[in-house]
Amino acid sequence: MIIRDFKREDFDEVIEGVEKSFVEEFEITGLDPDVWRKLVGRRFSILGKTVFGVLRFLGREPIKFFVAVVDGKIVGTTIVTKHRNTGHVETVMVHPDFRRRGIATKLIETALNYVRKRKFVRAVLQVSSNNNAAKDLYRKFGFKKFDQSVYLSVNVDSLPGFEKPDGILVRGFQKSDIDDVYAFIKSSRDPNLLQIYDFRKDDLKTSLLDRMARMSTEKKIVAVYDGKIVGYASLGYTTAKEAGRIRSLEVSPELASTGIVEELIRKCVDYVKPSGTKTVLVAVPLAKEGLIKRLEALGFKKGFVMEGMVLE
Repeated sequence: MIIRDFKREDFDEVIEGVEKSFVEEFEITGLDPDVWRKLVGRRFSILGKTVFGVLRFLGREPIKFFVAVVDGKIVGTTIVTKHRNTGHVETVMVHPDFRRRGIATKLIETALNYVRKRKFVRAVLQVSSNNNAAKDLYRKFGFKKFDQSVYLSVNVDSLPGFEKPDGILVRGFQKSDIDDVYAFIKSSRDPNLLQIYDFRKDDLKTSLLDRMARMSTEKKIVAVYDGKIVGYASLGYTTAKEAGRIRSLEVSPELASTGIVEELIRKCVDYVKPSGTKTVLVAVPLAKEGLIKRLEALGFKKGFVMEGMVLE
């Protein structure tokens, strides 16, 4: 077995392995290989090679994609993405036919060696709560659980009708909102999570590199009551084959019963529908029981639970 950098011609084998390894997740999220093929094409275009080459030379490489190869066949992957001083270890996959051979261990070792080489202060990953083998492996490397979130999904055509809440305006995010939204998010989320993810005001902006690396359409919306921001949601969606993803859903607890949640969801669905997708997916920390119950009342169904794990 060897572990090397991903090449453009690896794409079909990688997609085959990923589809077989994450069946439960893709039943909810969907997968459109053409979306990711375009992203890979963009990465390996002349412009992409130039930009990433310069960033690598400057020590600011934003993503590292490793593949494990056995007898010429790609049997595993892992990706490390950079967010300031944190390395996010993603898509740790071993083809079902090649498991229990130490491949996952070697992939994690390689990813963590890269994290240390880049002098990141921590590594973070997400793992399915029922994947005990993977969690045991990560614990051996020193990872510890710090978060649990449940993924809920709904068919966009099954949402019940509801009246717009009085006095609440839901609109698109504006540049002038950034200070208020940043303060609102800091007051709404677990401080420990914000520290681990190193959340800062700039995370509410979309850089040129992010625009190059993303294939999804991004939307941000805010809910305003009495001139004050009391709700925020960010959304990404691609094509009819993949679910729309509400990546952030924050609502002021004291106003949650006023219809803000429902209005934010309605606005997100309005954005998603033209893409043709029938599903909207949202991840909510298990600690936010009230928000989960409100989503379930709208028809959202609980799916898989993901655990966040960190290695300092």
